[in-house]
Amino acid sequence: AFATLTPVDKAEIPAAGGEVPIRSHAEACRSLGAVERIFCGKCSSVLATVPSGGEHEGSALLALGCVDDASIPEALALHWQEAFEERCVESVASWWLAVPGPGSGTRTRTLRGGCACGGCRFEAVSKEGLQTQHCYCKLCRRLSGSVGQTWIPALDEDFRWTSDETLKLVRTSGHGQRHMCTRCGGVLTIVYDSQPDEIWPVAGALDDESLPEDIGGELSRAIHICCSMMQPWYRLPLDDLPRLRFPG
Repeated sequence: AFATLTPVDKAEIPAAGGEVPIRSHAEACRSLGAVERIFCGKCSSVLATVPSGGEHEGSALLALGCVDDASIPEALALHWQEAFEERCVESVASWWLAVPGPGSGTRTRTLRGGCACGGCRFEAVSKEGLQTQHCYCKLCRRLSGSVGQTWIPALDEDFRWTSDETLKLVRTSGHGQRHMCTRCGGVLTIVYDSQPDEIWPVAGALDDESLPEDIGGELSRAIHICCSMMQPWYRLPLDDLPRLRFPG
């Protein structure tokens, strides 16, 4: 849904190509301009954003999703719940705060999306309404570099790759695998071992134009899961959605 970053000394960010398996991908940020996205070359965890020009050149921003909770003092975590700067709020993901509306969940929609570099693209047909599952487990936090990841289920028969030039299916846990881009490190889907006939695209990879303007009108279900693992510096929105301590 969004990046969660805190300023650090640029010298603290490992450079790509060193002994540590660090990789980077150059792209443009609406707020910071040209940047290098730093991620782990082994597991694709998002680590940092480093501006590569303009007024922000020489600075670095650490991705809070990769920071161990125990290393953040409780007082600072509580402070961050209230004191933060929001940027590019006009570009916020429509699905992040959406809740199911009256009579929702009746329309079939084709969703399109892909990774940041364009090496991987997909189409997924969502039938009988959209569903969103906001997950705050530690793995989703690290792979997003932020508060977590949001997943939208689709049947495997209703999903297809339209471009798989840099695609790789990676075992990321004891109960699932994720499709990732080997070039930019983008996470694209999760496939649970217990649900071999389903595939869950990550909402952050979806093209905005493939989503409805009134997404709440097409949501049949939305839920927060793994809330017991949520980082202490984030506070859930007051949206009255179900909240589960663990997966569900």
